[in-house]
Amino acid sequence: MSVTAISIPDYRLLGRYRPTKIGICYKCSNCNEPVFLKFKVNNYNLGNQSIQIDDRYETVEHAKEEFEFEYLESPVKEDLQEALLCYSQQAYNAFAAMCRRTVQSAASSLGSKGKDKVLKQLEDLREMAQIDEETFLALKQIVIDGHDGAHPHLPTLSPQRSEILLELIKDVIYQLFVRKAKLEKAANLRKQQITGGNE
Repeated sequence: MSVTAISIPDYRLLGRYRPTKIGICYKCSNCNEPVFLKFKVNNYNLGNQSIQIDDRYETVEHAKEEFEFEYLESPVKEDLQEALLCYSQQAYNAFAAMCRRTVQSAASSLGSKGKDKVLKQLEDLREMAQIDEETFLALKQIVIDGHDGAHPHLPTLSPQRSEILLELIKDVIYQLFVRKAKLEKAANLRKQQITGGNE
């Protein structure tokens, strides 16, 4: 993802009020949505008309996450949409809770062996992405092992692990539902073409 700055604070106002942090609005090149970042001001050098800001930043709001929701049915679709909304708002523990719910909805939708299919997909993605053991076990505990209430005993989710969980949940749902639906759609289209050609 690349971003372009589209709203920068007025230098004169910054020099006048000297805030310790400033915000800049960027545009995401993928989804065209705004991304708000906050930077710490390291130094005001008003004599040279410059302001030095820190390289590090806080994400006030993530860009909206895209997904091919048209291939999903309720309640998997609604649960994943809410999970991605929580992620965009940096509500990481709420995001984890909605990932749990999405996994449970997916398992129910897939039938009696649904949970096994979800677990296998997670394990496959773990190997493919080379996720370390500690991180994977923590994420597995968060999204698979919890079953009671708001799960206060589960570990809190850091922004770094949230990014990994985001990719995991999107890949799992894609592989279990979207890929299958696309293959079935292509097979049906091919069958119609063959049938139409023989008539």
